[in-house]
Amino acid sequence: MNKIADKIVFLPSNTTAQGDPNRTLLELARDLRLAVDSPCAGRGICGRCLVRIENGGSRPISGEERRHLSPARVEAGWRLACSQRADPGLRVSLEQESSYNGRAKLDLCDQEKTSATLSGVPRKTLFRPRQATLINLDVALEQAMRQALPPGAGAMPDAAVLREFAGLIADGAGPLTLISERGALTGCEPGDTTGKLYGAAVDIGTTTVALYLVDLTSGETVAAVASANSQAPYGADVMSRICHCQDNNGGLKQLRGLIREDICRLAAEACEQAQVDPAHLYRWTLVGNSTMQHLFFGFDTLPLGRLPFLPAVNGPVSFRPAEYGLPCSRFATAKFLPIVAGHVGADTVGMVLASALDKADRLTLAVDMGTNGEIVLADERGRIICSSTAAGPAFEGVRIVHGMRAEPGAIDKFWLESDGAPGWHAIGDVQTARGICGSGLMDIAAELIRAGVIDTSGWIPPVDRLQGKLAPKLLERIGNGPHNQRRFTIADQIVMTQGDVRELQLACGAISSGIKILLQKLGRTPGEIGRVLLAGAFGNFMNPASALAVGMIRDVDLGIVEPVGNAAGAGARMALVDSRLFERACRIARKMEFVELGAEPDWNDKFADSMFLPVLDNSLQP
Repeated sequence: MNKIADKIVFLPSNTTAQGDPNRTLLELARDLRLAVDSPCAGRGICGRCLVRIENGGSRPISGEERRHLSPARVEAGWRLACSQRADPGLRVSLEQESSYNGRAKLDLCDQEKTSATLSGVPRKTLFRPRQATLINLDVALEQAMRQALPPGAGAMPDAAVLREFAGLIADGAGPLTLISERGALTGCEPGDTTGKLYGAAVDIGTTTVALYLVDLTSGETVAAVASANSQAPYGADVMSRICHCQDNNGGLKQLRGLIREDICRLAAEACEQAQVDPAHLYRWTLVGNSTMQHLFFGFDTLPLGRLPFLPAVNGPVSFRPAEYGLPCSRFATAKFLPIVAGHVGADTVGMVLASALDKADRLTLAVDMGTNGEIVLADERGRIICSSTAAGPAFEGVRIVHGMRAEPGAIDKFWLESDGAPGWHAIGDVQTARGICGSGLMDIAAELIRAGVIDTSGWIPPVDRLQGKLAPKLLERIGNGPHNQRRFTIADQIVMTQGDVRELQLACGAISSGIKILLQKLGRTPGEIGRVLLAGAFGNFMNPASALAVGMIRDVDLGIVEPVGNAAGAGARMALVDSRLFERACRIARKMEFVELGAEPDWNDKFADSMFLPVLDNSLQP
């Protein structure tokens, strides 16, 4: 594999597995860890795994490729990696590898400061063995251990700590550093390492993995790093990854290995940034949705893919990070926050903890807009109900013609001037747009609804029906594309199609109908909501006014809508530095009531109603 100019070139002749004539280019690219976008997990649905065959002549064209690729692209050698065999001798190029690095989550770091005080974290003290202990080791070891125990300790350490302590004393190692937690001696190290005490909080997202390195002597976050989840080529959503585990022998082991490798790589990067020895990591706290938790531990994911969506475990999971390959002290401990239900995970519990929804003084709605959308409604009486809906893929650019993730070149903001002329901003302040990310998609739809280009049913009428109703600069951008599908040109070749509008309606309708169901369960109305929290990177960077305009959130005042950043990551850090907050998170998880939307008798009706878009003032009529 060689990187040349602005593309990656790889040669299947060097890497194709012997005896597998049906091996696809997508499978090969996955093995080589090349960033081929594959939201549909290689099922030929999304049309995003584009590769260019440079020496393939007239390669065969599949039905999927005919649907997704224009004749000009086919003629130029473009194909779908999931449809092409990795035949020996091919020279295959990709467009430049994705620059997506999870920066959006890290840009929220300043908003995630926690006021939690350190409590119940490991502590270090310096211990100097008495000379008598070194001379009379056979009779004085227990006395030395008693001397080393924290004040008030009632029990001897476990065998591993005893062996380590005895060995260091016998070797005459001199001063020792003792590690204790909650009055119990949990480890010891040679020399004085009392100033080196760190922990890691990890938010395992379906799209992005973020890790925060925390100084456990001060509570300060000393490094924050993130990257794309390496499982993404196996599907953009959790159901695709569950299917991969079930349909492929060794699929679970494969995805388990990828996420652990991601976390190890991020830990190494964070430690390098902060100049911390990974051996001085003593505590880990992790959050993630239920599928990400199962994939990390290697739990069977099949029950999460079929009704009644039962997780393998609901409560918190304690484990030794060293046994899972995570860099750390060999005395380190780790905890995964509890999940609530099959598709409401520890990340949602972290969000509730960070937002203090368990202590809400008014009816509060929280929506975590990741690849999956979690909805939480908390009232003044301490009741918390929640649900989950598969709305996120559209906001990640999946099934959107020019959709993409939030990376350089993605249109993230859009507006219309008073004369109808469009304006836009792309991530990285670039002048040539590559596509549209979730926040841009919301802005475009909201502006076109306000302008009358899109009606309340989500339909883009033909130009002849809009003559005299729209500004000329809007009319000239409406046209028909393949299959006579209406489209609106945003910039150069970047368009929003009628199909894109339908996908957005489905995503927003899923969120909106879920909110309606939860309000109904509490016997409340939208007008009674006193606070709306938008969590997650997408929730933080989208325009709240656009969320109201497209009907994702309805019948509330814009003034009560506020972004809260990566609340899941903030909750993980809070639980890392304060054991009382970890216990509070466990109480929150037990308290949360899960509502399965599909089991509600009137959910389909509410979903259908939510597909209709709000009526907005048209300020751009000629």
